[in-house]
Amino acid sequence: MTEESIDIKEQLDKLLTDIQPNLQDVIKRSFTNVAIQQTKNGEQIKTDTLEDTSYFAKNTQVNLSRLELIKSPTFHMQSVSLDLKSMSLALRCSLGEVNVRGLYSAFNENLYNLIPVMSEGHVVVSLSNMIADVTVGLVLQDDAFSFINPAIEFIHDEVLVKLSWPSPQRNGGYEFTTTEQLAKHIDDLPLTAAISLPLFALLRQKLQRHLEKVLYRATSVSDVVGCNPNMLEAYSDMVDKLSQCGNRVVDMILINMRRTLLQSCREVLELPSLHATFMHKIGSISFVGKFETGMGWVKNLATINRINDVTVMRRDSTKTCFHVTLKIKDLQIGYDDYRVKALGVGCEGRVVAAFNDNALHMALCIGLTRWEPYAQLDDLRLHHCPGMDMHITGLGPLSGELGLVRAWLRGAARAHAQPALEAQLQHELRTALAELPLADLLREAQG
Repeated sequence: MTEESIDIKEQLDKLLTDIQPNLQDVIKRSFTNVAIQQTKNGEQIKTDTLEDTSYFAKNTQVNLSRLELIKSPTFHMQSVSLDLKSMSLALRCSLGEVNVRGLYSAFNENLYNLIPVMSEGHVVVSLSNMIADVTVGLVLQDDAFSFINPAIEFIHDEVLVKLSWPSPQRNGGYEFTTTEQLAKHIDDLPLTAAISLPLFALLRQKLQRHLEKVLYRATSVSDVVGCNPNMLEAYSDMVDKLSQCGNRVVDMILINMRRTLLQSCREVLELPSLHATFMHKIGSISFVGKFETGMGWVKNLATINRINDVTVMRRDSTKTCFHVTLKIKDLQIGYDDYRVKALGVGCEGRVVAAFNDNALHMALCIGLTRWEPYAQLDDLRLHHCPGMDMHITGLGPLSGELGLVRAWLRGAARAHAQPALEAQLQHELRTALAELPLADLLREAQG
């Protein structure tokens, strides 16, 4: 290595240290300015919706429809931490109270055996004092910084659920009856757990769009390196080496992980059967219908791969952390046999749903403790799974219930497929880490 290259590296190291505090303040101001501009443009007025879904609890099955955010949240930054040497940005922002409203319909089979009743009404879910903790990797895009591998975690004080339904009165007419449920976390109640994945995915998407505008307006790579071509080249080289190091480490792990999934035949997982009761309406007359499936499956876990470069964060000389966004290329859930009956009509067939636009966040650390190498998985979860391409055979005369079948499959994906695939992938990744030579991984992590 020449003296000139060493000198440039030292200059770059000092420059990045000196420029960081000022750039942090610029990003913080830009974060506020973008929020103000969005409010002026009326962007907060647009209604954000969630897709219909369902949950199944014992003998009660609930459909949720027409779900929407009552008010689009405004993001208020509380703190920001920038690390230009590791090309990462961490921030915390407040969303205030987040409210979702919609319609629910619940059917209890035991109760229906006594009196013909189906509960239909309104639902409002309120999450108080919601905070978003955000960590992203930075990349150079033209003359601005952009981000990859967003890790966004939401915390809130409590979740309140209000259900309102029309209750018939003795003297005729109806009055609305309201009940409330309170819990510490959105996943503590079956009804709110059913919407947690799509709700948090929507909020992540909105926050990422906000951050994208912030970085585009607030950052200039030319300014960071003082418009010095040699310094820009050195900085770009540093960024490339970081991502190449991360890519090598993560690819080694993923190759091992995919191989064990295929060899052990664990890329296909079983899902429990579904049983749903619904009201099939013809004009003003309603008939009780039944939908049942055999055991289901979620498959193609071995098609998991990264979709962009890895973010590498070196906090000290003994620990390196890697963040990356993964995708299961051909994620599918399905039931090879279903049966549906309503109004004396029976149909049967096969139903499969593909979720091609999915994203998982993975975070792991490699380092030394008491001079022994270790590897630790910090996070591997499904963060984004919108849309659904459904293929169903045999529905025939009951094709009017297609929307309900979609909601049931989406509910099954959230309640059954998501935890099953997360648990399996976490297990396989830990197995891959244990089987790989940690000394080699550590060498790669240290570049």
